[in-house]
Amino acid sequence: MPPALIFDLDGTLVDSLPGIAAALNAALAEQDLAPHGTDAVRGFVGSGSYMLCRRAIPDREPDDLARRVEHGFKRHYADHWRDGTTLFPGIDVLIERLSSTGRRLAVLSNKPDAFTREMVDHLFPRQPFSLVRGQIDGSPRKPDPGAVGPLLDHWKTDPGNCRLIGDSEVDLETAEAAGIPFIGVAWGYRPADILGPSVVDSVTVLEALLTPD
Repeated sequence: MPPALIFDLDGTLVDSLPGIAAALNAALAEQDLAPHGTDAVRGFVGSGSYMLCRRAIPDREPDDLARRVEHGFKRHYADHWRDGTTLFPGIDVLIERLSSTGRRLAVLSNKPDAFTREMVDHLFPRQPFSLVRGQIDGSPRKPDPGAVGPLLDHWKTDPGNCRLIGDSEVDLETAEAAGIPFIGVAWGYRPADILGPSVVDSVTVLEALLTPD
C-alpha cells in the first residue's frame, strides 16, 4: 500500500499569512502594542496561537499579556480568516488526484483545532482527508512525536509507511522525532535550506514525488 500522507496546513496547503497578520495586529492594537509587517509575522507562525502572540510582544512583557493578545487574536481570526486565506496554486488539483487514487491523507497543524477543521472544510469541500487534527489543549503538538500518534492509530500503520509534508523546521523535527520520512516545500514560510535534504520547489514536483510510476 502506498505511504499515507500527512500534510501541514499553514504554509504547505494554504497561504494563511495575510489573515493571521491582520487578526494578530488587530489584537495587538487592542493592547496598545505596535503592529508587525507580514514578513515579521511569517517568523512567528508554526508553534500555535499562544507562541504566535508571545513572539509578537516584547520579551519583557508578562505571559498574561500574551494570553490577552491570544484571546483577541482568536476572536478576530474567527471573524475574518476567510479574508486572508487561499490555497497555494495547484494544491486543490494535487489533493484531488491523490484522493481519487485512494491515498490515505491527513492534515496535522499547530493551529487551534477548531480553526484547522473549519478551514479544511471550507477550502476542501469534498473532504479528501481521513483525519484533520489541530492543536488540542492537553494533547501533544508538533514537534512532539506524540502529535502524530492519533494518525498512526487511525490508519493502523507504522511511521515508516507515512510521509510528512511541511514547510518549517517544526515539521522536520516532528518527522525526525517520529521516524517519518519528511518532504519539505519551498513555497512556505521558512527558508528552504533549513528543511533538510528532501525539498521540492513546486506542486508539480511534489506530485511527481508522491505518485511515482
